[in-house]
Amino acid sequence: MPAEKYNSDQNVLGEDVFSADYYLVNIIKRAVKNSQNIHVSITGSGSITLLSSIGVYFNNTDDIVSFCMTPASEFKVSVLNKIDANLETDNSCRNIDELMWIAGFYASNGRLMEGCFRDDVVELMHWPNFTRLPSTENSMRLASLLSSCPTSITLAYRFLKIDKAEAYQFYTAARCAGLARAVNRTPEEPRLKPHRNQALLGLLLNKIARI
Repeated sequence: MPAEKYNSDQNVLGEDVFSADYYLVNIIKRAVKNSQNIHVSITGSGSITLLSSIGVYFNNTDDIVSFCMTPASEFKVSVLNKIDANLETDNSCRNIDELMWIAGFYASNGRLMEGCFRDDVVELMHWPNFTRLPSTENSMRLASLLSSCPTSITLAYRFLKIDKAEAYQFYTAARCAGLARAVNRTPEEPRLKPHRNQALLGLLLNKIARI
């Protein structure tokens, strides 16, 4: 997707809202929803491997921040039909929920993810492991408030006297990781289609072109 088209699509939602469709976070959500094992890469920027079947991922990029903020159109996604037995016992693996927090946190960049609203009354069901996850200066205060007293996001940042961008980023990351829920409504979960194997699709298209 050209950069100007990408920016235009994002701007339709407003400066305080972003669509997960344009970031790594949606690629991960699609794989997890459909129990797919995938390899996600960007030429020259490394890769990550998600094993949704056992709930872990492997990071092979030196800059996970940029990886999470890159437009989804730049990624190559390959579906893994088999899992290397060595990967299942590799100590370098991390929980996919952590990657969901990281991907949501950096894609947010101070914005709410589409489908989250500032008047959502948010309950934090589990505390994030802040020793392993990115956070903001007031993340612990937000976690303490939302875990003890479900509160709307707007009231939360006003009560704590913090910037709304911090509250939006925290809520987005927590929702992506499955740590928070809106107690005042039932969120509509979009239907996420499974990934197609791009490598296989490319071979098929090449065969068709030669006919």
